[in-house]
Amino acid sequence: MRVREGAGNMKGIGRMSFLVVVGLVLGAVAPAAAQAPPPPVVVAQAEPTPPLPDPDAAITAGIKARIDANKLFRNAQLIVSTSNGHVTLSGMVTNDFSHEEALHIARTTVGVKEIDDQIRMEVSSPSAPTRN
Repeated sequence: MRVREGAGNMKGIGRMSFLVVVGLVLGAVAPAAAQAPPPPVVVAQAEPTPPLPDPDAAITAGIKARIDANKLFRNAQLIVSTSNGHVTLSGMVTNDFSHEEALHIARTTVGVKEIDDQIRMEVSSPSAPTRN
């Protein structure tokens, strides 16, 4: 049997036109899908950063806490102040051992760079130096 060339050619053209139509449809749908707006981005509001602790206040608090916990300083009147890591110890203690212990506490506290020792012994203390 002999197939006419024209009929076979028509089937090929039909298939081609079908593929062209499918291609056009896909070409029209794909860019539309690609251009869809992105989902909204939810940005969590940042909480304010708490202020950094003052290192001088931490040094002073650490020294005071250790002095208050020590029974040697029960009758002492010590004042601790700190500025840029430089600690000033002032006030009155009852004996040399208390004086040395206060200095030791300050020396072994983290962050202390220098100590200004202005501690004095009570005049009524037997360990106090005599005056002329």
